[in-house]
Amino acid sequence: MNVPLIILIFFGLSIFFVFLFKREFLVDKRLTVYFIIYCLVLCILGLLLQYNNVKGGEILILPLFQFFIYRIFYKFFVSIYRREPKDTFWSMDLSLMKDGIFNFLYVISSLCIPLFLEHYFLK
Repeated sequence: MNVPLIILIFFGLSIFFVFLFKREFLVDKRLTVYFIIYCLVLCILGLLLQYNNVKGGEILILPLFQFFIYRIFYKFFVSIYRREPKDTFWSMDLSLMKDGIFNFLYVISSLCIPLFLEHYFLK
């Protein structure tokens, strides 16, 4: 079974793309169950692909980690600052420094932590 790597990468980074382009979906209570089901299906599929030695199949485990990392960071940010974090990608507003740090930490941790866990614990 040969699955094109670009398709696996696209689905593996889907939660990250939602964070970049439409992050309010990640905290919408109506969509949470759908995101969890989607992430679990991808995770199971990723484990099956990894078990069958499909190159790149393990990247489908990422969305589950990325979703829960975002939810944890979001809850932590809201509990401290009593507001939702804002997107700071094109902003040079210094008053949004806390939001920029939140975004930076999420991006780094959502890509590095799951890859670290996958590399050391799932192989």
